[in-house]
Amino acid sequence: MIDHIAEKIREADLVLIGLGEELDVFNSCKTDLPSYTANEWGESSWMLPFADKVIVDELAEEKRQCYVDLAACLGNKNYFIVTLCQDGMIHTGSLKEERIVEPCGGYEKLQCSKACSADLYELPENLMGQVKAFLKKDSQIPVPKEPLCPKCGSSLVFNSVNASCYVEEGYLEKWMDYKKWLQGTVNKKVCLLELGVGMKYPSVIRWPFEKIVFFNQKAELFRVHTRLYQMSEEIKGRGQGIKQSPEEFLKELSNAF
Repeated sequence: MIDHIAEKIREADLVLIGLGEELDVFNSCKTDLPSYTANEWGESSWMLPFADKVIVDELAEEKRQCYVDLAACLGNKNYFIVTLCQDGMIHTGSLKEERIVEPCGGYEKLQCSKACSADLYELPENLMGQVKAFLKKDSQIPVPKEPLCPKCGSSLVFNSVNASCYVEEGYLEKWMDYKKWLQGTVNKKVCLLELGVGMKYPSVIRWPFEKIVFFNQKAELFRVHTRLYQMSEEIKGRGQGIKQSPEEFLKELSNAF
């Protein structure tokens, strides 16, 4: 099966990749995240999401290899990647930044918690180091100051779908590039890989990918998931559901190139 999929990628005019929750470090290491409540942290409760990021960054190394393997599979193919992952690990490899869209946002930029504008902000210098020191109860490092919106003074939060007022402008330009790229898939040989995509946001990857295969007779879909690998009846025969972790699958697939 692995050799068959590798050959389909080689033969394809275009390759479309969907990355889901099973690959997201934030999703896979929930038991390792701080179990504190806002009440326990008091005035420092604004730091909870930043504390999560500290823990995730420390656990993320094992996921980095997935993106090295994915890049090895794609090579110089004409591809696009839609990812639901918010851990930012996709940016640590050699994948083309202009061919990646992250509709759920992530933990790389900040936005106003009240979305007073569509502006995004970089994390303040030294903030994550100070949060890490706070977690380790290192009194030698200053207690972090909450980042505030320079326009309205509200809290700055991560620009992700988890924000109460998500600033979608952070990904919309890339989304338009993706929609334009999709127009070029009509009547072309398209290989679609769904890796670890569950049912959290099915309207972003799962259902659109099935629709592409349904209408394009030259398209094939390979759906990899530990549980939700089943294919819909409408597209059976033009793809395959594979019960496997996306990490293991990518490792095996990269060895075929």
